Amino acid sequence: MTLTWLLLPGLLTAAEPDKPAAVRYLRPDGDKFALESEVTRTTTDDGAVYVSRTDRGTQKMTLTLRYDKDGRLTSAEAVLETARDKRTATVTLRGTEGRLQRGGTTEAFTAAADPVVTTAPDWSDIFQLVRRYDARRGGRQEFPGLWFHPTQALLTPTFAIERIGSDDVVVQNRKVALTRYQVRLRNNAGYLVWADPDGRVCKILPRAAGATPVLLEGYEEATRTLK
Repeated sequence: MTLTWLLLPGLLTAAEPDKPAAVRYLRPDGDKFALESEVTRTTTDDGAVYVSRTDRGTQKMTLTLRYDKDGRLTSAEAVLETARDKRTATVTLRGTEGRLQRGGTTEAFTAAADPVVTTAPDWSDIFQLVRRYDARRGGRQEFPGLWFHPTQALLTPTFAIERIGSDDVVVQNRKVALTRYQVRLRNNAGYLVWADPDGRVCKILPRAAGATPVLLEGYEEATRTLK
């Protein structure tokens, strides 16, 4: 498997190893927008490092995924910061065998090969699902997941994504055709997701009534009416 399912456009541009290009996502906050998350990807001599930083004000989560030269995930780290403390969980994977380290303890587990790895709060599961979706096959597609957290039990959910339509938006006087997906994550949580032709997620809308959308920076107005 290659890394193409995970590469977010905007992260592909040449960048210094210590200054990777960032993709920013925003959420409505009154009459303005606040930073929800920032995603970067850095190519290294050994493979690639993907970092997602989600900021909810009272808590911040940083998810780091490390891949080898063949695009295989080798380790993942979730760091949860609150006003009280900072807690870390680390996962290492060798095929389907994994280890979870946190709080001075180590837990062995078995997972499906090549899982979608994520935590919460974080949107990396949706980014990965859009990238993995096989448009030629279409229909509902399922992928094994690996959800871990510094303070909660490790889970191995099954995620699902289905292409259900398309919508045209105008961004900087340019029409862009967005593919609309229906996504199911852990606990059967449902989302509508729009992505551009390069697979870059532009809007995430939770199915729950009154839920707050997540918007790609620069697409705030263009996707406002998408429901």
